[in-house]
Amino acid sequence: MFVLVTNLCLMGCNKDNTQVIEGELQAHFSNFENEAAAHGIDLDISTLDISGYIQNIETIGTLGQCKSYSDGSQQVIVDEQYWNRISDEEREYLVFHELGHCILKREHNDNKDENGNCISIMQSGTNGCKSEYSNENRTQLLNELFIN
Repeated sequence: MFVLVTNLCLMGCNKDNTQVIEGELQAHFSNFENEAAAHGIDLDISTLDISGYIQNIETIGTLGQCKSYSDGSQQVIVDEQYWNRISDEEREYLVFHELGHCILKREHNDNKDENGNCISIMQSGTNGCKSEYSNENRTQLLNELFIN
């Protein structure tokens, strides 16, 4: 019962409305804003009620989350242990995925190409497509994220 109440509170309880974007996340939030602008989307994250945190996520297999609250505020939370062992490219991918949920209101997209590669940053991680994010496919994946 406690778990149910806690989970409901995470989705519905009010929280302090002060925007906080922790250290290393700030650069990725700013880069998301810049990429949105490059794709014709006028976005000023400082005007949104969205915060970002690097902390332990207890749910096994969850690397990041977009939490929405009843007051309209949102939080991007990335798992600290995962964050500490991935590359900067992988960090961007993770933050862009979560901001895709929070800001762009994108759902998961598990479609893959003929080679089994994920065609979207918004893939769920559970469908078995190969998720590769590099300089070679970054433009294609960002076009899909911001245009679709």
